[in-house]
Amino acid sequence: MEVTFLPALEILREIYAQPRDMRRFQAYVEAITGGTNDIVLPIAGANPMAKEHALLEVDRLLAFGADEISAQAARDASVRLASVSGTIRTSLVLMDDVMGGWTNRYISEAEDRFSDAPVARRRIACGMVWTSEATTAGDVRAEMLGAIYRAAFKDIHGRAATLRAMLNQEGHTAVFAGKIPTLPGKELVRVRHVIHDYAAAAGVDDYAVAFACMYGDEGADAAGYPPLDLPPRAGFEVALVDALQRGGDPVAALR
Repeated sequence: MEVTFLPALEILREIYAQPRDMRRFQAYVEAITGGTNDIVLPIAGANPMAKEHALLEVDRLLAFGADEISAQAARDASVRLASVSGTIRTSLVLMDDVMGGWTNRYISEAEDRFSDAPVARRRIACGMVWTSEATTAGDVRAEMLGAIYRAAFKDIHGRAATLRAMLNQEGHTAVFAGKIPTLPGKELVRVRHVIHDYAAAAGVDDYAVAFACMYGDEGADAAGYPPLDLPPRAGFEVALVDALQRGGDPVAALR
């Protein structure tokens, strides 16, 4: 697979350095489209009218070389996915979930991961980092590897429309990205039992249940769904543990 990384942080910095007026918004649109009717730079998730905290975070990311780390992750993913056909364009995008107004962290991320969004159909993978987090170099690399792999997985297997499919997709993705489990043992046993029970019963019409399982009570509350007594990002943790226990190379799931 050919993976092309398009650096975006310097462009976002130029946008955020402008006054928060219509000219800034026009610069944002121009950066996305490049004067065309299509997406040239996949930064549509960024908040064009973000306040000063976003500029400070872009500067921090640039200072530790986040774009360079992302570019290397894209090259590494291209090598690891050499047996997979196709092309993917990718960028690292700063998402504003602190004072963004229009950005709900959980809903935005779920739409990217589990919907048939237009950017996915354009074979675009956006690595997302957030203004609410002190993102590290390791976080950037894992996010980029995961975003690229997920785009390839969705291209082959289609949208993950059930909880079982979401767990399968995100388990392979997390292993490819090199993530490790974090939930304590006893809590993990409980959470796996709950989520596996829901996965066995939930279908394509049970999105609220699937969302609550994947993101836990915190995410469910933020999205207006009933909580299920689960810790944050419970489903992603279970997906990773399940995939690790199954073993095997996640690249094999793309063939």
